[in-house]
Amino acid sequence: MEERGAEVVGFYLSHRIGLLCISLVFMGVVLELVRRSHLKERYALLWLGAALGGLIVGVFPQAVVWFSNVFGFQYLTVFYITSFLFLLLLVLVFTVVISKLSERNRDLAQEVALLSHRLSRLEEGHVRDDP
Repeated sequence: MEERGAEVVGFYLSHRIGLLCISLVFMGVVLELVRRSHLKERYALLWLGAALGGLIVGVFPQAVVWFSNVFGFQYLTVFYITSFLFLLLLVLVFTVVISKLSERNRDLAQEVALLSHRLSRLEEGHVRDDP
């Protein structure tokens, strides 16, 4: 019965093996990027979640059938909705990051301006004292 659900979705054994391999390689790449400090852990969680989703669908393709039955969607619609929600989450995460960086940039610019003003006042004080 398990294979029947997989075939209904169009996940034959070769598709499942391919999805599992791609998900495992992707997971390995993400972990290697984290290990080399090219990717922060908080961003890696999103990508690891995507790879885990691929692993789950590869191991349990009937999950797509179950979701389509629960929500009354066609199989392809489940994939489109899942992809859309992932991209929406990705945009939300990066928007939050950009907002924090923008705020941090503004704070640093103000701090640099204050330090520059203080430095110029100190230099003026030394110039007046020298002669």
